[in-house]
Amino acid sequence: MTIQKIAVALIFSVASTLASVPSVATAAGVGYGLSVSPPRQTLDLAAGSTKTAFFTVKNATDKSMVVDLSVKEFSVSDKTYDYVFSKPEHEWVKTRLEQLTLQPNHAAKIIYDVTVPERAKPGGYYFALFASTKVNGAALPGTEQVATLLYVTVDGKLVRTSVLQNDSVPWFVMGDEIPYKFSVKDTGNVYFTAYFYGKVNGLFVDQPASGTSHIVMPGATRTISGSVPTPFLPGVYTMTYGYKVDFANIEIVKTTLVIFIPPWSIAASVFVLLLALWLRQRRYIKKEQS
Repeated sequence: MTIQKIAVALIFSVASTLASVPSVATAAGVGYGLSVSPPRQTLDLAAGSTKTAFFTVKNATDKSMVVDLSVKEFSVSDKTYDYVFSKPEHEWVKTRLEQLTLQPNHAAKIIYDVTVPERAKPGGYYFALFASTKVNGAALPGTEQVATLLYVTVDGKLVRTSVLQNDSVPWFVMGDEIPYKFSVKDTGNVYFTAYFYGKVNGLFVDQPASGTSHIVMPGATRTISGSVPTPFLPGVYTMTYGYKVDFANIEIVKTTLVIFIPPWSIAASVFVLLLALWLRQRRYIKKEQS
């Protein structure tokens, strides 16, 4: 593996994700200021149509930089959900520039065109528009690379289906949280966003759902892990977990019973038992003395 390959830093979603070794992440964060916005874009097109859009590339350094532009397709690996980039099978996305020079602390709009063929099948197609520049630092020369992710949906028969599987929730809990884990597989032909959550209900407890939102890509399985706070009182509770999709009023959930015994309740039970034994012994002694 060359130094150039090691030095690639990929920026995805709202936070930056550096796809290299920690030393490279430190080097890229000191003095190298190439960035793109927005981090993600979505386009809906009909087969045979063309749409023009743009993203912004910014040089936040005090030196000019030559920026190369390129396009790849992306997918996600099953379960780990790492991004996988490949040479475009569908050459639909073209930037109007292949290279530009950015002056210090300047930004530029990069215009690109998306042309969908007449015979394109309905569903989701996913591209990454890369901007890269040479890094000529003395310590670690290489390439800094950032990307905006493009989600293209071709209109037609869109299949939005999914399945919840491999779920796991402990039946007995003593700690402060009840963990849950499950996998969701997108069995359709287009991505969707869902809110994944868990909550606990009981006789005197009705917790609000607690979770987070994620994108689920077609054909891939996403593993969801989370936890909800335990109630104060011991008892048998109903644990509900699952997800709500963004494209319809659909909620896929499962429920299971969880026995919660906090440590303090065990100590309290032991104390009450000892107190009862002591009171019983005192009554027995008084009865003997009388």
